[in-house]
Amino acid sequence: MFGNSIQCGVAEPSFLYLMMAAAYFRQASHTRHPHVRGALRDLGREYLTNAHRVVPAYACPASGLHPLISNSQS
Repeated sequence: MFGNSIQCGVAEPSFLYLMMAAAYFRQASHTRHPHVRGALRDLGREYLTNAHRVVPAYACPASGLHPLISNSQS
């Protein structure tokens, strides 16, 4: 029923990684220490870069087998 609404191959950024990146950028903008500010910005950039690399949990499996159902049953 709902399986047809999810499109395979559509890359969406990870919401968690985007929120983590935003948190690090926010902390960086409020710190007084320059070396900490740079480290926090680097961490934010890393999360932002990796947000597009994370495979969502609902992604279609490449083998065509359902990840939650035992495929040994026929």
